[in-house]
Amino acid sequence: MAENSKIERILRLYPDECRPRHIELLAAPLSFSGAGLWRIASDRGPLCLRRWPAGHPSQQRLEFIQAVLWHVDQEGFHQVALPLETQHHHGYVWHEGHLWELLPWLPGAANYRAQPSPSKLEAAMVALARFHQAAATFPLPETNPVASPGIGERLTRVRELLGGGAAELASAIETGGWPEMAVRARRLLSLFAAAAPKLLATIESAARARVSLQPCIRDVWHAHILFEGERVSGIVDFGSMRPENVAADVARLLGSLAMDDRADWDRGMAAYATLRRLSADELSLVSAFDRSTVLLGGMQWLQWVFVDGRQFGDPKAVLSRVDEFVTRLGRLHEIVEG
Repeated sequence: MAENSKIERILRLYPDECRPRHIELLAAPLSFSGAGLWRIASDRGPLCLRRWPAGHPSQQRLEFIQAVLWHVDQEGFHQVALPLETQHHHGYVWHEGHLWELLPWLPGAANYRAQPSPSKLEAAMVALARFHQAAATFPLPETNPVASPGIGERLTRVRELLGGGAAELASAIETGGWPEMAVRARRLLSLFAAAAPKLLATIESAARARVSLQPCIRDVWHAHILFEGERVSGIVDFGSMRPENVAADVARLLGSLAMDDRADWDRGMAAYATLRRLSADELSLVSAFDRSTVLLGGMQWLQWVFVDGRQFGDPKAVLSRVDEFVTRLGRLHEIVEG
């Protein structure tokens, strides 16, 4: 109840129509992202209150994210929830070391994994292309083609792991206290050691490409795409947004929806291309982003669990996510070995 009192104090900073009639906790801070989410029943309608993790995003980054969302809405892409303004016309509240946002509740459900279909996959990729079209006109300081910052960061991480970081992870696993995760961790480390040297040249080549940047979501995956029937009703969670090439979003979303199904990859790429065609360099970047995600995604979970000591509210869900990386990295290893 103390938490509800805190929420009521925060909501008093918003117009009276946002005052809560009912407060429902949806995601505790021990969820994957570390954010807290509450559904608010109000006279304005259903609202979503988000408490961002401490320090992520920064105040400057959140202002950038909100500016991009307002921009894409003005450009005609309305499948995003625009932050509501406080009575003092701010798009967020700073309280007890956290940034808080109040947003309209978007309709639909993130049910692709439970109810997949070709038409939903195509709809998701078309929605992403429409978002990219709307965000492309957002003004950025850098307008010339440059190297992808995301690929550069991944190249650095692969080199770090090959240069001793993977051995440090292996040592941390032996002293950890989660046997079920440790079994998966040893398999991931073995697959990484076999696949990473063979993929290094691919990632290095992608890091040399010069491409255009624009605001990209970067962490867009099936859990962040809402559907009503076969139609996309919304995209949520923009906390990782920053300037990047669109290939990062295409690879992230399509890798999440299609996994390793080549027919679904072709279907999704064709759907995206109906609105925005990728250049040859961007197509190469899509492959590099997807392969580096498969290569590094599981290793990031090992870092969080065994080195950083992060806690998660649903250990079974964490194991399920890591299992996906084990499976996909095993398939990637077969491809690069073949």
